[in-house]
Amino acid sequence: MSFKTPIICDRRIYAFKGKWKSPNNDVAENCFYFIKEPATLVPTYVNGREEIKETITITVFGTRPFGKEDDFTLQNGATYRITQIIPNELEPNILVRDMLKTRYESTDLVLE
Repeated sequence: MSFKTPIICDRRIYAFKGKWKSPNNDVAENCFYFIKEPATLVPTYVNGREEIKETITITVFGTRPFGKEDDFTLQNGATYRITQIIPNELEPNILVRDMLKTRYESTDLVLE
């Protein structure tokens, strides 16, 4: 039994609803997110050649077993691949932060 209160999704902050598709599942899961950094064009080098890719960073509520190369469909219908996963921890009391098991409030995903 856990004495911690559950983290509730605030739809005013996580305003958009997207779909996360794992290669292991047939059904896509709903995820609530907001855009942390808007879409930008970033130069990358593949086999010694410069390519320009569109990159967007979103913050998804909660934790899911995200993996690199998973598909994420935004609310506008654009489908991207996950290239980087950054979990965001939640512990308001900094005096006991190192002693407790970490709870993840959200996850930052870098999509290409």
